[in-house]
Amino acid sequence: MDHKLIRAIGSVTCVMLLVKVLAMIKNILQARVYGAGVDADVFTLASSYSISLFTTMSYALCIAAIPILTQKLLSGKETCYQTANVLIANTMVLSLGATGVLFFAGAVGIIDPLLGIESNIPLFRFCFLVMVLSLPIITLTYLLLALFQTMGHFTLQGRLSLLYNLALCAVLLLAQDRLSLRGFAVVTSVGWLLQLAMVLPSMRQEAYRFRPKLAFRQGGYGSFLRTSVMTMYVSSLFLLCYLVNTRFATAGVEGTVTGFFYAERLYEPLSTALIYSAGIVLFPNFSQKYAEMEEPAYREYVIRILKNTLLVMLPVSLLFGAFGTPVIRVLFEGGDFNTHNALLSGGVFSMYTLGLAGFLILDLLSKAYFAMGRPLPPIGMATAVLGICVGSNALFAHFMPAWPQLLAFGTSVGFLLVGGVAYFQFARKGGLTLPRKPLLRCCGFSLGIGGLAWAVYHLQVASMDSKGWMVVVCSAVGVGCLLLYVLLMGRWLPTRNVLRKLWRRNRT
Repeated sequence: MDHKLIRAIGSVTCVMLLVKVLAMIKNILQARVYGAGVDADVFTLASSYSISLFTTMSYALCIAAIPILTQKLLSGKETCYQTANVLIANTMVLSLGATGVLFFAGAVGIIDPLLGIESNIPLFRFCFLVMVLSLPIITLTYLLLALFQTMGHFTLQGRLSLLYNLALCAVLLLAQDRLSLRGFAVVTSVGWLLQLAMVLPSMRQEAYRFRPKLAFRQGGYGSFLRTSVMTMYVSSLFLLCYLVNTRFATAGVEGTVTGFFYAERLYEPLSTALIYSAGIVLFPNFSQKYAEMEEPAYREYVIRILKNTLLVMLPVSLLFGAFGTPVIRVLFEGGDFNTHNALLSGGVFSMYTLGLAGFLILDLLSKAYFAMGRPLPPIGMATAVLGICVGSNALFAHFMPAWPQLLAFGTSVGFLLVGGVAYFQFARKGGLTLPRKPLLRCCGFSLGIGGLAWAVYHLQVASMDSKGWMVVVCSAVGVGCLLLYVLLMGRWLPTRNVLRKLWRRNRT
């Protein structure tokens, strides 16, 4: 992998890690203030089916807009800005219409029976209606993000939620339990204005002024909408699986849905830092490479990047799978979020992280296919994963309802199975020699250190009451396992040559 790409991905990852740490602190404070009960479950469902879903869908709009704006940028900034004005104006009109429809459906009571909500319906309706109003703001923010990512502002997505998370942390620290869930829903929705404000410096730097121009019949907008719908489906895959999990989990004991929520809230920054940071940089690069290369060379380029990323992702995935429960206990346990809630949420988080490698494969291959103008393979992959998720969840909920963590395990199995098949299919169609030896060694060594970490957790960490000792033991074992993995896999890891090049360049 080119060292310039490594540095760009590294800078995006660092920014995202910083912002996601703030988001994690916000979630920790939220868990300790509101705990896990019936009211918290209702708030979680309202948030998941409004802001979380809107954010993922708007990110899909961003992905669909990037290739169009990248192509227009080749003709000059002014042409790119004119296209952006049309895309933003048209989509904002549709967004406002969708907001009105959802608000009406929520107000007359159509939404809550569809989600199986039977208790505290007034709280759900209030939170849902308040959060629905943030849809136009979220849409505008991500369309502007697409424009500036096209121009190389890769760290902007990481910085978007900086002020937002700082503000919510401050509100939770100062108000604590004096702020009701209704009030917190209002703060969460209004806070999206702070994310929109983070785009303003980039607008000033690029001298961009939004001049609305409605042109629904303009050539290319219909294609943009079709691509957006397909991209929404593909990029919302994990969220859709999570919503399937919570739908089956609503039949469980009180607090189960909230346990899934905090597991997903911790999984989201982890996957964003490790997966989306690479995709943010690589997706515009994929479009450029596909325009410059023949298809076999392009497939070889994508597989090489994917293989190098997997060599790092697999051991990290298994270590988090082993130590997921102590991570949740250390971070979230306290206040109204008791040990039982933490153990449930920790088990769910561990199951989710086992599928990180499959999630990575599907995310990067979907972007590679979209850059080729072929949306059908990503849709097929997403449908297969969702089918496995629904089928496995139906079986686990019926035969083993006392183990809601298995619902998350079904999601990970879907990602890994479909991701593995998609990887070899993409390589085979390009006539490539599959890099079997490094990946097989990586899988073997990763399973070894994952098994070691799992044994340490069950023999030592699980019985500990001191969170301090949990941190010390898990950190020591985790770092030791990663160092052992680096020693065993050293000559195959991509970081070795990249770091050597960067060191020589900095010296000169």
